[in-house]
Amino acid sequence: MKRKVWQALAIGIIFGSFAGISSVVGLTFLLSGITDNAIGFFVTLFLLAAALGGPLAGAIAPALWVTISAWFGPPEMVAVVSDPYTFWSNIIALGITTAIVGLAYRIIYERINIPVRLLAWAGIVIAYYFISLPASVIPQYLLSGGPQDEILAAVLGGYADYIPQMIFDILITSLVFIALPSAYARPLWYEYKRAGGQSGQI
Repeated sequence: MKRKVWQALAIGIIFGSFAGISSVVGLTFLLSGITDNAIGFFVTLFLLAAALGGPLAGAIAPALWVTISAWFGPPEMVAVVSDPYTFWSNIIALGITTAIVGLAYRIIYERINIPVRLLAWAGIVIAYYFISLPASVIPQYLLSGGPQDEILAAVLGGYADYIPQMIFDILITSLVFIALPSAYARPLWYEYKRAGGQSGQI
């Protein structure tokens, strides 16, 4: 069990750090509109961290990205992300929703084989965006005292902005799952019981 915890910690830290670095070097940028949305490789890395490292890695990766972006990102990103309401709402909302992705991937991995598993995974990614965007945007408006009549427009505008990012994430993560050897494309954070009571790993 200890080894599994350390694996999850390592995966979360590594993928979260790479996500943060992608912001620092300019591979993540803001789309300015009704609300400011970050676009780049970072969500791809969150999703992979959650799928391979489970809920713990899924919670750590976005927290690291938010922290690194708030301190070391491009000036326009620092100005947005370092705002306390934005900072904490993103850490909490992205941490919880990305952790849930880890649990969902375990369920489909146990029950569905490739290629159908990739369709189920695409559904998980779509659900992730559908839930995580309002989960982070709505608290930002409520806590900062922003006009509540703009919340719906902000969420809908965010959905429209994120469609290319969502497609990109589904494509890249699916290619990673196809390319990885089966020993590494599985959830690495838990053990299961084989038939006959023997312990093993999926």
